[in-house]
This record gives sequence, structure tokens and C-alpha cells, in this order.
Amino acid sequence: MSPSRRAAADLNQTSVSHDFFQALLQGVPPGAVYALVALGFVLTYKTSGVFNLAFGAQAYVSAAMYFKARVIWEWPTVPSVILAVFVMAPLIGLILERLIFRPLRTAPAVARLVVAAGLAVAIPYLFDILADFTAVAGVTPVGVVPDGANVFYDPFGVYAYSRNELVSMGVALVAMAGLVALFRFSAIGVRMRAVVESPKMTELNGIPADRVSALSWALSSLFAGVAGVLIAPRFNTLAAADFFSLMVVAIAAAAVGRLTSLPKAMAGGLLLGIIIAQLNTFLPRWSDDHAWVSTIQDNLTPSVPFVVLFGVVVLVPSIRRSRETGDPLAGVEPPPPSLGGEVRDPRRALITRLIGFAALGVVAIVVLARGDQLWVFLVTQAVVIGIIFLSITVITGMAGQISLCQGTFAAIGAFTVFQLVDRYNLSVLMAALIGAAVAAVVGAVLSLPIRKLGGIWTAIATLAFAYFFDAVLVKLSWIGGGDSALLQGTAVPRPVIGPWDLADDKYYLVFASVILIVVAMVVLQLRKGTFGRTLVALRGSEVGAESIGISAGRARLVAFAVSAFIAGLGGALLAIQQENVNYGTNFVPFTALFWVVIVVTLGSRTVRGALNAAASFAVFDQLILKGTVFAWILRSPTAIPDFFPISGKWVYVLFGLAAIQFARHPEGLVERPASMPKFITKLVALARPATPAAVPVAVGAGAAGSAPEPDTTPPTGTSAKAAAQPAAPVATAEPAAGDGSPKAAANGGSERPAASSPARTEDAVS
Repeated sequence: MSPSRRAAADLNQTSVSHDFFQALLQGVPPGAVYALVALGFVLTYKTSGVFNLAFGAQAYVSAAMYFKARVIWEWPTVPSVILAVFVMAPLIGLILERLIFRPLRTAPAVARLVVAAGLAVAIPYLFDILADFTAVAGVTPVGVVPDGANVFYDPFGVYAYSRNELVSMGVALVAMAGLVALFRFSAIGVRMRAVVESPKMTELNGIPADRVSALSWALSSLFAGVAGVLIAPRFNTLAAADFFSLMVVAIAAAAVGRLTSLPKAMAGGLLLGIIIAQLNTFLPRWSDDHAWVSTIQDNLTPSVPFVVLFGVVVLVPSIRRSRETGDPLAGVEPPPPSLGGEVRDPRRALITRLIGFAALGVVAIVVLARGDQLWVFLVTQAVVIGIIFLSITVITGMAGQISLCQGTFAAIGAFTVFQLVDRYNLSVLMAALIGAAVAAVVGAVLSLPIRKLGGIWTAIATLAFAYFFDAVLVKLSWIGGGDSALLQGTAVPRPVIGPWDLADDKYYLVFASVILIVVAMVVLQLRKGTFGRTLVALRGSEVGAESIGISAGRARLVAFAVSAFIAGLGGALLAIQQENVNYGTNFVPFTALFWVVIVVTLGSRTVRGALNAAASFAVFDQLILKGTVFAWILRSPTAIPDFFPISGKWVYVLFGLAAIQFARHPEGLVERPASMPKFITKLVALARPATPAAVPVAVGAGAAGSAPEPDTTPPTGTSAKAAAQPAAPVATAEPAAGDGSPKAAANGGSERPAASSPARTEDAVS
């Protein structure tokens, strides 16, 4: 090699080494942020057993409280930190533990996951309402140290750290060391872990499980507050969705340690930050020589956390084989109440359905005949959203799997319609069917690696896929339209069917209603058929179902495919209705999370529950919060009380908090056992044939004989009150030993009354 080439090679190698070391140092600060959130997440899981999806919401509340105190109220830094981190954060943890998670301590992990998802939706909006907080675009709080973003230190002469970055790294390191010491060398750490394993066994040893659990939640919430305040300056605007996205990234780091190892979670967070920094450093250099690398760079870097999360969940053998373990003393608890759908009286159910269909018919006639453009749009949206929500009925209500990517399946159907119509001028209706089929294929492929997972890990895997689609695939030109979609939009035209132009909103409402009826009938048939019974068997006992020849993997694959097909069809119809895909409004992961929350709140096991959830999602704001129903009742829009309209954020708060009841009543509010209205009870009584009263038969009487009816007429001179009193028992001589009378032999030596037939009781009906 010539001296010039050798010098060039040495220079290039030196440059690569320099860039590698610089990227290594550059990746440590964001990695420390991921690690800090991951440590708090692992702390919550280790000390409470809850996969706390609301951790990001708790961090958001502390960050917003710090912003309000520091920027709006102009408090000094120290009082602001004390209020947001050391007062607000532990208080939220204590409230959550005492009012919500303590009664759910023995509930299944999936049930607690649903409750945490509801809180993740409700807590940020509840804080915004109570604190009258509104985020300001481009304005975030300053760091906790003076000039944290403006003063830099370069200890290695390669990369300069700001004060805020140094504080984040130092806090993460100290937190990891402190938590490891807490769990390994302190009695309280052992007690925290013991309460998670078996609170009753812990109490048998004289340890107050409730106090230990409260301390655990206060400590984990304190971590959420610290993370929120330290991370807040990194965002351009304080938004709850950004904190939730950051939490999903941190879950990837926490999953490296199976949500239990603090050092591995710390290492996972740092590794994520370093990998992303290395890719951002070297991919641009390679793209100068290879143009195709730039496309990979634009999409690979945002996908790293979600690819790591999905890969860890799917590929780690210990996670695939993990199954939920319960408290050894859980058997002393009383059995849970029966599901409302399992104790329904058929006659009452029929009458309820007839009344429901009649009400829907009246609503349809009123909307089609007298509804204005707004109400036709809202009712149509409720119908289309109902189709999407039926996919949650299939995958969650029937298959028992928590899928957090139903919005992604719906988006696939919508984008497929857009691409086929825009590029190939295909029929809109044919494109909608193809979009549903594409979504079904994606759902089936997704189910292959996760079909052996159980419980919360399925939810984590589907959440990772949803964020991967959101961060990477939507940006591709052949899916989301790329840069042209940002300028021209993702327009989808309305079709024409014979003489009916579906550009007319009322025609489209009728068309969507027909599709909804067809899909609902299909779901009902699936539920009643062999497929539905197979899923019920798997939900009851997977081991027992497999022992009789049922393939759990095959059944879940079909469930995912059917669910994705329905969601894709609904997403396509929603895009056609709005004449645009509107991905950012309709299908982002945070919105899809709320879909799951509202469906399981109202009832994921029945078609009626999904339809009620869709109606609530579409019209609750306009009908209730804006006071429209009061205007109808009072027959005057000007007579509405002054406190209307109410903030639309209450929709997320109410249904998010209502998800708490899922742990005790997984059938949902719609199917929850309750007393029926009196007029329905009377109709059932009229429809039920009369049952003759049982006549007591004297013991020992002949076969053809019967006891005479007692004379209820009071004797002369006896008051009615005295006659109503039971007669005193008449003393009878007991038969002597060896008495062989038939009566004595039949009754074992004593006379017993004949058993009367039990009275018929009515089942509880939702």
C-alpha cells in the first residue's frame, strides 16, 4: 500500500473511532432519560404487580404542575419541585393505591392492565380540568438547575454535556443504586416484594400489607414525578400523548429485564440511547455513497425502541413461557359474582332487544327525516365506529386477548382505500374490501409470533406494533402517502351504487347501517358457533382446552385475522365517510387505547356493548356535554343552564375512570346485573305461564289420598289476629322402642313435614 493510501486509511479509521466515541457519549443523556423512566416502571411492577400504563400520565401531571408553579405562578425552583415531586406525585400514588388498586390486589393481571389503561387516559385530562391547565405550544418549563440548557461541560474533549443532561444522568445512576440497595439490603424492600406475591401470607407474619402497599405506590409515584420534571424541558410542548410515547420507549428498556431487574432496565435504557445515536451518526455518512441508505435512516432510527420491545417480548424464551401466578391464599376470597350475560332470563332478554331495536328504529327515522347535517354526520360516525368496535368484541370479548393495535388495523384499511383509489383508480367499495383483507393478513401475520404469549405480554407486543406503524410505516409513500400526503392530503371519494350517490350523507348513513347489521350478525353467529365456543374454552382454561384437542395458536390466529378484517373494514368506511384518512385524528395509538377502554367499560363480550360504546364515543360530547339533550327537554336552546357547554375532556375522564369496574365486572356496564324496569318485569310476568301452587301432602297417607285443606276460618270468639298466629305444637307420644308403625319407620322415629317445592326465583338481568 502506498504511503498516501495508508495515511488516508489511518485518517479514516481515526475519524470512525472519533465519531463512534462521540456518538457513544451523545447517546448517554437520552439513554439516561429512558433508563430513569424504565426504573420507575420496574419499581411500580416490582412493588405492586401492576403493569402501570398510567406511569406516563403520572409523570405528565408532575411536569404540568411544575410548569404551572414555575412559569405561570412564577414560583422559585425549590418550592415548585417540592410541590410537583414531593407533594403531588406521592399523593396521586396514595390515592390510586387506596381507592383503586387495593381492592384489585387479587384481580388478574389483565384486569389491572385495563384499569391502568383507563387511568392513563383519564388522569391527564382530569388534571387539566381541575387545575385549569392548558399547554402552550413552544413553551416548556426550565430545568431544575440554573442555566441548565445553556451551560456545557466537555470532560473528554469530544462531546459537551449540558447541566440538564448531567443532572438526568446523575439522578438515574443514584436512583438505580438506591433501589438496588433498597430491595437487596433493607427489610422494607423485602416486604414490598412479599406483599406483591401474597398479601395475606404477609399479614399472617404480622406485616401490615396495606401500609407497605401504600408506601410502594407513593415511592413509585415519586419516581414518576422526578422523571416528569426532569424530562419536561426536552419537549417542545407539554402533551400527555408525548409522555405516553416516552413511556412506551421506556417499556422496551424495562422489558430487557422482564420488568423485574433494575440493573438490566438501566442498561437497556442506556443501550437504546447509544444505538440510536450511533445510527444517527453513521447512516448519514453511508448515505453519501449509497442513496438507498437515506430511506433506511429516516425510518430505522425512530423504529429502534419498538423493534427492540417487540423482539424482546417475542424472542426471549422466559417471557414466552411465562404465565400469571396468583396468591397461594387467594382461595380464601369469596368467589367473584357471575357474569351478567350468563344469568339473563331469555324472555327478559328478548323484550329488552325488541325495545332496543324499536328505539334504534325511532332514532333512524328521526335522523333521516328531520336530522340536520351535524346529527347525520354524528350518527353515521357512530355506526362506522361501531363496526371498528366489533373487532374489539372479537379479540377481547371472545378471545380474551387485549390488543392495543386495533387502530392500526383500521388505519391499514383506510390507507389501502386511499392508495388503490389514488394510484389505480379502483372502485372505492372494492378497495374497501381489499383493505379489510390486507388488514386481516397483517393481523394473521402479527399473531404468529405472539400467539404463545399470554396476559400483559400480548398487550405489550401489540402496543409496540402500533407505535412501530405510527413512527415508521405511516411515513412511507406506499402506505401513508409520504411527503405528497402532507401537501395534498389523503382524499378518499364517496362511491356511487346504481341510482344512489353516497355523497349524500343520508344515503351513506343507510349504507353504513346495512354494513353494521351484517357485521353484527356475523359476530353473533361466530359467538354462538364452534369458533366462539372454542374461544370461550381457551379463555376459561387453555390447558384444559388443549387437552381435548383445541389448538390455542390456531384459534388465536383466526381471532386476530377476523378482528383485523372487521377493523380494517370499519377504518375504510370511516375514511370514506370523512372523505379523508385523517390518520392523526382517527387512528393514532393513544386514540386506539381509548377505544379499548370505552369498549371494555361498557361491555366487550356482547354486540350491544360495542354499539353502546360507539354511540357514546360519537355523540356523548354533543348530546350531553354541550347540553343538547336539555335543549330538547326544555324545548328551548336558550333555557340551557349556564354551565353548559362542558369541556369535551370529560368524555375521556368519565369513561377512563369507569374502566375501574372492569376488574370486578368484566362483562361491562351494559351487561352488569341490575334490576329491570318495572314495566319490563310486568311484561315478563304476563308472558310467563302460571305455575300451580304446591299442595302439601301428608306423610304416610295413601297413594290416592291427600290431606284436606286446613280450615282457615277463625272460631267464634277468636280475633283475626289470634287466628293468624301459628298454632302451638301438639305434644304426641313418641313410639316406644321397637314400634313398627309405618310412620315411625319412614321417618326414622320422628314425624317430619313434607318438603315443599322451592319457589321460582327470577334471574338477575342487565
